[in-house]
Amino acid sequence: WPYQHLGVQWLWFLHENRFGGLLCDDMGLGKTHQVMALMAALRISGANGGPYLVVCPTTVLSHWEAKLKAHAPDLRAAVYHGLERELVSAASHDVILTSYGILRRDASALAGVKYGLAVFDEVQYLKNPQTAVYKASRALNADMKLGLTGTPIENTIEDLKALMDIVMPGYMGDDETFRRRYVEAGGAGLADTRREELGRLISPFTLRRLKKTVLTELPEKIEDERTCFLSEDQVGLYREAIASRGEALLQTLREGREPVPYLHIFALLNILKQICDHPALVQGVPREYERYDSGKWDLFKEILSEALESGQKVVVYSQYLDMIEIIKAHLEQSAIEHVTLTGRSTGRGRLIERFNTDPACRVFVGSLKAGGTGIDLVAASVVIHYDRWWNAARENQATDRIHRIGQTRGVQVFKLVTQGTLEEKIAAIIARKRGLMDDIVKEDDPGLLKTFSRQDLVDLLAPPGA
Repeated sequence: WPYQHLGVQWLWFLHENRFGGLLCDDMGLGKTHQVMALMAALRISGANGGPYLVVCPTTVLSHWEAKLKAHAPDLRAAVYHGLERELVSAASHDVILTSYGILRRDASALAGVKYGLAVFDEVQYLKNPQTAVYKASRALNADMKLGLTGTPIENTIEDLKALMDIVMPGYMGDDETFRRRYVEAGGAGLADTRREELGRLISPFTLRRLKKTVLTELPEKIEDERTCFLSEDQVGLYREAIASRGEALLQTLREGREPVPYLHIFALLNILKQICDHPALVQGVPREYERYDSGKWDLFKEILSEALESGQKVVVYSQYLDMIEIIKAHLEQSAIEHVTLTGRSTGRGRLIERFNTDPACRVFVGSLKAGGTGIDLVAASVVIHYDRWWNAARENQATDRIHRIGQTRGVQVFKLVTQGTLEEKIAAIIARKRGLMDDIVKEDDPGLLKTFSRQDLVDLLAPPGA
C-alpha cells in the first residue's frame, strides 16, 4: 500500500539521521510490516550492525515470529523467552524476539548486547517511568529505538513524554520543565499556542495515519450500541452492593475533606460491572449461570443467534474470565463450534488459525488482554463487546483485529450497555475526555483518561436508574 511505502521511507529517514521515533498508525494498518521492511533494508545495506531486538507483550511473540517467517524469511529470528532461553544463541540471529517481562527480568544481560535496532511493540506498556521495565528499555544499547502503538497517549500528555524519552532521549527536555510548560499550563485545555508548539515539536518523530484516511479500500465498519435493562436478580444485587459498600464511599466523595479512596471505589465499580454482565459472576458460580436472569445475557444470545443464522462468523470480547466461561458453556450446550482465547490458553496460533480457516468454527471468544492485540481475525464480520472497557482505545484495538487488512466484508460492531447503570455513565465519560489525543498527536485514537473527578465517581456509584 502507498501509505506503507511512505512509512518505510519515514523510518529510513529517521535511521539516516540517527533519530528514533513513534510509529502510531491505526490498528490494522500494518505497523509490523513496515518495521519488517525497515529491518530487511537495514540488513541489505549493512547500515546497522548487530541483531535487531523486538520487545512486545508475551501474547504477541508468536504473531511476530509468524509474520517474519511469512514475509521476511531471510531475517533469521529467535524467540528469547521461557525457562530455556539462551541469549548468546539468540544474539547470533538477525532478530531477537522477547517480551516485556523478560526485558525486566534480564535487564542487565539484554543491556550488554549492542543492537542495530530496538523495537518496542505496544510501547504504551512503557508509559510509567518509575517501573523497572521502563528503566530497562532506557538502558538498552541500540543505534535506533522505535516505538509502535495505536494509542500514543492513553492517559496524559506525560505518557507521550515518557515514550519520547525512550526513542529520543533528551529531546523533550527534563520532566519538570515539560510539566510546567505543557501540563500545568492547562492540562487537557492547553492554550492553543502551547498545543501547537508541542505538536510541532513531536511531528518529525511521530507518524500517525488513520484507517479511515488511508484505507478507503476497506469495507465500512458499523458500530451499534445495543442497550438492555437489569433483570430483577441484577437490580437486587446492584442495590445491595451500593448499600453495603458504597454509602461510606459516597459520603467521603461528597464531603471532599479526605483523599479519594480510589482502590475501594474501583473495587466496587468492578463488582457493579460484573452484576451488569451476569449475576453468576458476583455470586461466584459461573457454571450455574442458568439459575439467574440477566438482561444483557438475553440481549447477547439474541444478537449471536441472528448473526449465526445469517451465516456470519462472530468475535466476542469480555474482560472477565468467568463471563467467557459462561459464553463457552452456552456455545457447547448449543452445539456451536468455537474457540476461546484467554491468558490461560495454550496453542494460541492453532486456535486463531482454526477460527480463520475452518468454516465449521463459528465463534471466537476472547479476553481483551489476550485477544485484543497482535492477531488477525478477519474471518469474522460481527464483533460483540459484551462489556465496555474503561479505556476506549483498548476496545478499538480489539475491534481492529477484525476490521483490518484482509477483511472483505463490512464489519458490524455491537457494544452492549445496561441502561441506568454505571455502564451508561462510562460511555459519557469516554465521550467527554476524547479531545486531548487529537490535540497533540494528529489523527490519534480517542482514549479514556483514567482520572475521574469526584462528581464522575458519585455518578458512577448511583443506584440503577438514578
